[in-house]
Amino acid sequence: MTDILIPLETANRELIYKVYLCNHLVLKGYRCYLGRKSYINYLVKNLKEYIYIDKGYHKGVSEKIYEAVKINDGIIINLDEEGALDLSNYSVLMGRYSKTLFDNADLTFLWGNEQYELLKKNMNKKNKVFVTGHPRFELLKPKFKFLYQDEVNKIKNKYRDFILINTNMGSGNNIRGDEFVESNYKSRIKNINQIITFDKKKLEAYRSLIINLSQHFDKMIVLRPHPEEDHAFYLDAFKDIKNIIVVYDGSVVPWILAADIMIHPDCTTAIEALFTGKKSISYLPYNYPKDLVIPLALEASECFTSESKLISFLKDKIHSLENVDLENYPFADENFSISEETTNLIVNEINQLKNIQSRQIDKKLTIKKRAYLLYMYIRSKQKIFNSNKLIENKLKGFNSNSVRALNKTIIKHNNQFSAVKCRTINNNLYLYQ
Repeated sequence: MTDILIPLETANRELIYKVYLCNHLVLKGYRCYLGRKSYINYLVKNLKEYIYIDKGYHKGVSEKIYEAVKINDGIIINLDEEGALDLSNYSVLMGRYSKTLFDNADLTFLWGNEQYELLKKNMNKKNKVFVTGHPRFELLKPKFKFLYQDEVNKIKNKYRDFILINTNMGSGNNIRGDEFVESNYKSRIKNINQIITFDKKKLEAYRSLIINLSQHFDKMIVLRPHPEEDHAFYLDAFKDIKNIIVVYDGSVVPWILAADIMIHPDCTTAIEALFTGKKSISYLPYNYPKDLVIPLALEASECFTSESKLISFLKDKIHSLENVDLENYPFADENFSISEETTNLIVNEINQLKNIQSRQIDKKLTIKKRAYLLYMYIRSKQKIFNSNKLIENKLKGFNSNSVRALNKTIIKHNNQFSAVKCRTINNNLYLYQ
């Protein structure tokens, strides 16, 4: 039996589709380890002849992981978390899908044909590259609403009618500060200082907008900051306003489904909203720098740079944002392959990899290695609560209760997955078999 190693970094974005993917892979005869990156990296060094599903190439970091995978006769599959949304110059995509990535990956899944055409100059003839879309967008289709319905009901029961605000100012309001952002990203993003400055302008624009909304509408304003943001900024800014609440809880999708309307600057959540059948609103500062925003997020939205015009629109035309017809948005297929059955395509291509089916490896983790992984978890909890709020934010919601509940929901709506067993190795690492 071949092991598949699947790292998870941001639970509210990745957990649902990765659990769903694990269930599909097990039915094909694989054994899947799903867990926090540091635990998966431990398995990369301590298992043999496995498949490693890479969540994105990062210059200066990924090379060490790829080397460790190859040393242990592993196979590298790239399924990038940031595979379509980018600035107008495509600088992020070109960096993440570099020649180094294609030279190392045995199999690469792209989100859309648009990306394939952009990136094909970085590919070599040996590459296996397939346009499949990404599973997390596939799971936004109506037939998968069962994955979110319980949470939608809980949210609606608690908040009734509300406006949802999603922010993405992780560069200008980072939980680790400006110096961390600059040092961490300067090698990958040349204009990182401009982005930091622009994020701060967006931050002030949203402080003003949210206060204005709270005064004009007799309903709750629910703010969900990006996990890399310093949430304390918002908690302090709105601490005396009763109808504004700051939350970071679970996947954003149930919140989108439950909200009357969703407002964002230029965020991935605009795409997620569109694929659930809702058009969102983008609000950006007047005369914003067009080279520092994500065009596809704006194309998916009703766009404003004036608070007063946005508020007037909400009062008069809010219902015009309902019942989206994706045929009116060609980018949905060109960039996201939204019409495809993405998970099945990915699983089938993995199954076609040379020599995978012929392997009869069944090297389970030893008791000693399992004990060490549990020790790593206990140590990490001490470090998280002492010093690392960023990791705590990103992993929030990734625990045995949420994993168990998600497995139960998946099985309830598709009995074939009842044969799949999920074992807890520690609270941030699970074995599907």
